[in-house]
Amino acid sequence: MPKKEIPALLIGLFALIFTPVSPVYADSVPKGMVLIKGGCFMMGTDTHYLVSFENEPNHMERPAHKVCLDSFYMDTHEASQKVWKQWMPTLPTTLFGDELPVDHVRYGEARAFCHRRGGRLPTEAEWEYAAKAGSKKENFWGDGINGDYAWYDRNSAREAHPVGSRKPNAWGLYDMMGGVWEWVSDWYDWTYYQRSPVQNPIGPEFGSSKVIRGASWLDEKSFFRAAMRVRGRADATETFLVGARCAKSAKGK
Repeated sequence: MPKKEIPALLIGLFALIFTPVSPVYADSVPKGMVLIKGGCFMMGTDTHYLVSFENEPNHMERPAHKVCLDSFYMDTHEASQKVWKQWMPTLPTTLFGDELPVDHVRYGEARAFCHRRGGRLPTEAEWEYAAKAGSKKENFWGDGINGDYAWYDRNSAREAHPVGSRKPNAWGLYDMMGGVWEWVSDWYDWTYYQRSPVQNPIGPEFGSSKVIRGASWLDEKSFFRAAMRVRGRADATETFLVGARCAKSAKGK
């Protein structure tokens, strides 16, 4: 090693040894995201509900099963139209306004949007874990509906509202319920919970449709429970209003 490089190397070593150690996630949370610390929770439910839009029991949400997740980051808000236009060439929405959520996003568009921002779509397990925010009730606010935290058909005047205009959950996430439905990365399979692994499940290996979560401002209160899972559809012939919220692994992509 040339002698002229030794002083610089020594300076670097002293800096590493004597500089105070920063908290693990200090100054590392991506802009517009919050850190969701890893942990375990009971995903799904053992309660029987009638899923009104398909008029069948909620077998796809059962059984409740233990899931453990690594830490990850999650967007504080659903993608607003203003943010979407910064990253995407087209705006797939039917109700226009910069602060309104994008409302007719297809899965491929949602995936591309997150990828361009250096992230990814959350897994279904990550989404539910973040939505519940530690609660063991139907929703992070408790059972039933609470219009302070979610827009739904009775308090929305059946029109879209700006992202973040209801109260956040305990982990600082807005509109996890009742903004627009949100894409997750998992393939839909109503039997998957019967064989889901405990550690960081990513869903079935293949399928014909992806999952959406979270209900929208157009839906009635029976749609509002964090465990509810639906086959994803987002086109002009469907009533589902589907947007996007991105995640990012805390230990790299």
